[in-house]
Amino acid sequence: MTPEQLTRQQERVMEVVNASFRARQDIDRALREIDRRALNAMVLVKKHGNALAGYGVVAQAFRERAALLRESASHLQENIAPLIEAQMRILQQQRLLQNFAQVENSGGTNLQAQCAGLLTTRRAWDKAIAAEQENARKILRQLLEEVRILQEGVEEQEYVVTSGRIEAALVEASGVPLMRVSRDMGEAVRIVARAVRDYRQQLERLQDESY
Repeated sequence: MTPEQLTRQQERVMEVVNASFRARQDIDRALREIDRRALNAMVLVKKHGNALAGYGVVAQAFRERAALLRESASHLQENIAPLIEAQMRILQQQRLLQNFAQVENSGGTNLQAQCAGLLTTRRAWDKAIAAEQENARKILRQLLEEVRILQEGVEEQEYVVTSGRIEAALVEASGVPLMRVSRDMGEAVRIVARAVRDYRQQLERLQDESY
């Protein structure tokens, strides 16, 4: 791997770290907004009694789904740490191997003949790097699977948003601003969906470029 490739790989790792942090912040903020909106809707439903009972069921489902999403999203930052640690070890070992190769090349065949252990050392480093890469691949696959599950949860929440809009339309004559509440909750879900999608794309780019 060339110095330029190593630098690019390090940049890609940092991009994933930043994407993970941004996704966690955006998701937390949006889910808090979802919970607040759903709670407000439930208060409105309680005030108006049975006339808005259908929307009350939707609002409760919205809060429950938001809690599940928050639980799933809470692991994003902690689960990225093992991957980043593995990636940084790989980069460090590759840089050492690169320096080692430069020493070998500068010494020529005489150095290699005089130091028979150099080849053994190089092979040991190659083996260590391969083991770290396999470990990183495994962690990355697990992380992508967790993100996929999180995306499925977001899709289920989007379905609840649609149900909320239908219920809000059915009781629009009551004068309660449930359509606006549903629209705001839908926007919050879109923020979550976008954050998770962007994060997944960063992970997939790391996977494509590294392995």
